[in-house]
Amino acid sequence: MAEDKPNSGQKLSHKLANFTANFSLETAPAKALDNAKLAILDCLGVAMLATSQEIGANLLKFANANSSAGACTIWGTSRTASPRDAALINGTLAHGLDYDDRNHSTTYTLATSLAVSEQLNLSGVKMLAAFIVGREVRNSLDALFGRRGDGIGPGAKGWHSNGILGPIAAACSASHALNLSTTETLAAIGLAAGSCGALTRDGGTMAKPFRTGHAAATGLTCALLAQNGFSSDDIAIEGRFGLLEALGPIPDDLVAALARELGVNFQLAHELRIKPHASCTATHNGLEAMLRLARQHDLKPENIESIECDQKPYPLVRQIPQRGYEGRFSMAYCLAIALIHRQLNPGDFIDRNVTQPLVQDLMRRVRHTPGGPALVVNLKNGARLEEKLQTPSDLHGWDEVENKFRAATGAILNSRNIAAAIDQVHALESLASIQSLTQSLKSSPT
Repeated sequence: MAEDKPNSGQKLSHKLANFTANFSLETAPAKALDNAKLAILDCLGVAMLATSQEIGANLLKFANANSSAGACTIWGTSRTASPRDAALINGTLAHGLDYDDRNHSTTYTLATSLAVSEQLNLSGVKMLAAFIVGREVRNSLDALFGRRGDGIGPGAKGWHSNGILGPIAAACSASHALNLSTTETLAAIGLAAGSCGALTRDGGTMAKPFRTGHAAATGLTCALLAQNGFSSDDIAIEGRFGLLEALGPIPDDLVAALARELGVNFQLAHELRIKPHASCTATHNGLEAMLRLARQHDLKPENIESIECDQKPYPLVRQIPQRGYEGRFSMAYCLAIALIHRQLNPGDFIDRNVTQPLVQDLMRRVRHTPGGPALVVNLKNGARLEEKLQTPSDLHGWDEVENKFRAATGAILNSRNIAAAIDQVHALESLASIQSLTQSLKSSPT
């Protein structure tokens, strides 16, 4: 066994395993259950929407050629696959449009818990518990990436939390669904801790959502290996030469914060941040400021001399996108589309839009103002318009999330399945079999 690193948060791995193996829904506040169902409905909707766009077409082509046979639903399609392949594909679809909730951990914890539950015909209660376990484990470790903007921690070095923490969280979701013992869960966590990786540089490419799919499939694989007797180091996260040391240096106060309130202060009991726009969160305050200015002043693209805005080179690594997909990580692109159309739709991130002369011209007129508190639009007539940047807006409550789900799935599912999916997620605890939910996520064969 590895020797503990001083001040490393001794037995962190054990704390995660104990919480995972012993969690019961009765210990979670009602608000956490309600928010879990909101997150699930939102994630299912945006994942199914992704099947109709470029990344979905590529994934389904991959699935047709490479996935193993099985009974697990690929959401929004008529296809099925093995649990691990379904976790990979659904977990990737869930983050495919960067339209899932701002926390992103729903993607892999839902893809994993739903795949295992469908395979084993588990109840809605069991699936919901497994989902909450994984999401709470992930969020109990978020402090590791909480100070990246200050140049502290692995996030400041280019590591991305989805790929680092995702496999561990997904392993915990799968372990709970599989009823693994604490010892087996500890083995799954150790296996997952050495199976991680993701780069901030992935942003704006299909590699970024692949990391969430990879996390889902990897976490499930680790749990299944542990179930079949595989062992691992039992302090693989916090021990000497373990994950924290490999990602370091990490300040002691950040390490001490990891999982400190796991099972006590549920992250899901706090307000969710559900996206109204299908792009990186870092673009939202700028594009929303542009929408306000454009509507208030009836702005016309041909009257724009220049635009001043903090383009946030970190984390928006695609300043001038070459392809539509990259536009999700480009402030200039999002501003241009918002100005031209006075809205930003999930389907706006396509190559044809990027190559439009008007879009290219507007992107070249955007000037980077580091840390600037406002969006400034300079008109050719000399006028200067300013709009203060605000905290990005979120969707709140069941009705707003349901409306987003209906808009996302309207062209994917029939009306009967849309209504059924909404009702079943809302009443998840009463489902005797999760297969009634997954059946409603299937489209008619084409």
